[in-house]
Amino acid sequence: MPLSEKYLRLPSLIRPASSPALLLLVFLTSTLVAAAPNHVKDKREPTEGYFTSTDGVRLFYRRLGSGGNFVVFLHGGPGLSIDDGGYFMDPVASGRTLVMYDQRGGGRSDLITEPSLLTVAHFVSDLEALRHHFGIVKMALIGLSWGSGLAAFYAVAYPDRVSRIVFLDPMPITKSYAEERSKKMDSLYTDQEQGKLKQLEKDFHEASDDQVQSICRAGSHISDRTYLFHPETDDVGKWDICNASPAAIRNQSVVFSGVMKPLGDFDLRPMLSKLKIPVLVIEGEKTNVPLDGTEEWARTPQDARMVVIPNAGHATFVDEPQAVVHNIKLFLRGEWPRRAKRLAPEKHSPTVPEARK
Repeated sequence: MPLSEKYLRLPSLIRPASSPALLLLVFLTSTLVAAAPNHVKDKREPTEGYFTSTDGVRLFYRRLGSGGNFVVFLHGGPGLSIDDGGYFMDPVASGRTLVMYDQRGGGRSDLITEPSLLTVAHFVSDLEALRHHFGIVKMALIGLSWGSGLAAFYAVAYPDRVSRIVFLDPMPITKSYAEERSKKMDSLYTDQEQGKLKQLEKDFHEASDDQVQSICRAGSHISDRTYLFHPETDDVGKWDICNASPAAIRNQSVVFSGVMKPLGDFDLRPMLSKLKIPVLVIEGEKTNVPLDGTEEWARTPQDARMVVIPNAGHATFVDEPQAVVHNIKLFLRGEWPRRAKRLAPEKHSPTVPEARK
């Protein structure tokens, strides 16, 4: 069954707490979907194609806009595709070049199934290969959920190649925060919803390929209300993690495991403390995700601020897409948004070694 935070917040997958599936639930951003994407278009049509990473893996990309001012969007997951929030970023391409791609193992990229080829180091190498492919000297990064982690890993590995980072509705910063988030989100489901999700899990394991998408979307429909403040919004249809081949949907758990097992009892704060570039963290005021975990993303880097979007849940870019894009555009122009606040660092002593790449 595809282990995705937006789909598989299934009771049997989040117990016991030590299960790797628990972490996947909280990594892959939130909720939803019912309809096929209704993409926001730039005046110029996007170009699509493939680039090849250093180990020969083919990765699908989408490019929009023009000019040498590059920003790269990193979707959630690991194991998803640019359908996870990418199309909401199209307005960011105004006055710059926006690039997004399906990370290895998901979407239209090569569906890698060998765990040894699905480590964080491989994901970082893929992003560096994309930079070389487009001849980018320096780029800004927008990381959604797990994409925030990937952006941080890359920026620490290649500090001279990144100008600034947006951590959009970021993943849990430690394993303990991941467990806390999972318990909180699980508590929001009714008994009826829990029963339905269990049945969907069973159906998925027995499903034929032509049934996979519909089961995926049924699970997303149930989870909408826990991650969106406006679950009835028409923009839900533009965020469709189920818009993938059955093989790609089934491969999500393989990709997740390949990334997460080497990280173990992770704590990203020591790594984030090395970031010296400007960092903007975005989260929703009405989020059900424990806010203190997200605040750690803004407390830890040396030059970070946080914007809390009114009338938005954890999926801020679905609830309030215009507000999110407006704040991102200001930040990419070198301005701190009016609502951006610097958070005083809290005293903590991480005992977990820096997450390995």
